[in-house]
Amino acid sequence: MGDPLNYLLELGFTLDEVETLKSRNDFTCQQMADAAKAIVDRGGNPLEAFGPRATGWEKPIPFDEIQTPDFPVEALPGPLGAFVECLAESTQTPEEMGGTLSLGVLATAFQRRYEVEVTRDWREPLCLYSSAVAPPGERKSAVISALNKPIYEYEAEVRAAEAAEIAQNQTERALLEKALEAAKNSAAKGKANFEEMRAEALELSARLAEFKDKHPFRLLADDTTPEKLVDIMDAQGGCITVSSAEGGVFDSMAGRYEKGANFDIYLKGHSGDPITVDRIGRKANHIKAPRLTMMLTIQPDVLNGVMNNSTFRGRGLCGRFLYAVCKSKVGHRAISPPPVPDRVRDEYRAFVRRILSDQGSGIIRLSPEADEVRKSYQAYIEKKLGNEWEFMRDWGGKLTGAVVRIAALMHAAECLGPPTDSPISAETMASATSLGEFFSGHAEAAYQLMGANESQADAKYILKRLSAVRLNRVTRSELTRLCRGKFGKAEDMTAALNILVERRYLQEVETDVGYNNRTQIAYFINPAIAGNDGNNGNDAA
Repeated sequence: MGDPLNYLLELGFTLDEVETLKSRNDFTCQQMADAAKAIVDRGGNPLEAFGPRATGWEKPIPFDEIQTPDFPVEALPGPLGAFVECLAESTQTPEEMGGTLSLGVLATAFQRRYEVEVTRDWREPLCLYSSAVAPPGERKSAVISALNKPIYEYEAEVRAAEAAEIAQNQTERALLEKALEAAKNSAAKGKANFEEMRAEALELSARLAEFKDKHPFRLLADDTTPEKLVDIMDAQGGCITVSSAEGGVFDSMAGRYEKGANFDIYLKGHSGDPITVDRIGRKANHIKAPRLTMMLTIQPDVLNGVMNNSTFRGRGLCGRFLYAVCKSKVGHRAISPPPVPDRVRDEYRAFVRRILSDQGSGIIRLSPEADEVRKSYQAYIEKKLGNEWEFMRDWGGKLTGAVVRIAALMHAAECLGPPTDSPISAETMASATSLGEFFSGHAEAAYQLMGANESQADAKYILKRLSAVRLNRVTRSELTRLCRGKFGKAEDMTAALNILVERRYLQEVETDVGYNNRTQIAYFINPAIAGNDGNNGNDAA
């Protein structure tokens, strides 16, 4: 072998790398050369076996730094994408905030008139629960207000046009009620015309029973109680959108459910199952096909409370939401950003008014090509549910349905004629799956924030154990002993170790020959957690 230093240089190590490895591992040049030769003799690569090139370790990604995909603005239909993009620039907010909430605008327009058929036995309503998660001071109210402005304008115009008709309707009911009361009083007094008054009272009772009340037109509601929400939906033909920049709606759900309030509205409003609420001394609510959309911005602590509420999680509420865990721009925001251009704002306003004015109804269907895209995506999801998504099965199990709903909403928004006249295209379904991928990445982040991911917890445990010892390389068998009592066998650590590799705490290397010539996986440990650079990794664990 000759001179050990020359041998190492001939293998491809640089002088700096040799010195770094010597200082970090207390190796002599001869020990390093002997180890490198042994690796070469068994067909290995010593440059890899000594870990990432000695000076090539990247900084690990802390567990409190959540990796999430960017919002695919290009997937949004018509002028919606341009408005979301310009609004994000104007408000200096992340595009995922406006993009996620903008889907609620589409649902508000179409949920009361259409549903989508996946198979003959599977239909989905077009309502969505969307939630953008961001800390205080992220201008959530500005984003949600800008998106909703054309909806409020449309509401006001319809209410003004219907004001006289509603006033007449209310007057007619009041007259019928007074006439009925007078007829009952006359009949009860037992006068000669009893039978006549009795017949009149019965007729008026029947007319009141069949009387259809007209209510001021409404598309949006703010934070409200479950009881009041049922009343609003009943008055609006079973449909409403709850839009709020606060987390009060979850406080209402949680606090009032403990007192026995009607929690079913939030479950059945998403699935479209019939709702019946009977109350003593009040008119009952019977909603045949409820449609509830939610457009919410909430703070991380509210999300944590929602996710850790056993009722919400156990009854499937958490799995119904599409989450966007927004990247903060605070501290990096432009002081004088450009406003949304008038043309973009006007086109968005016209777009919203057009879809709100759609008076059609019916079943939207998938083209054969779109259905193939759906089947492929559903198969992909199914595999994940049995593996890396096991910790969020409640959410992943509803993803295919959510993607189909999004596809139908985008199809309806893009159609200038009735959306039932043509099927959803493969291109539209593919755009919906790209949104599905966005939301799945953010759902993982949301569930991670509340600690639902057991693999994440296992990874943090392994990291904590590694930070307590001074090692540069470890095998799975050694890790099993190091984490004795936590994992039954080495295979139980696979998911957690993969996370540590993804976050650059570990690097998997070629197998070493172990006991009885059995192969086993080894890992090099990032010096950042091995205690070699002053950071033992405890902040990440």
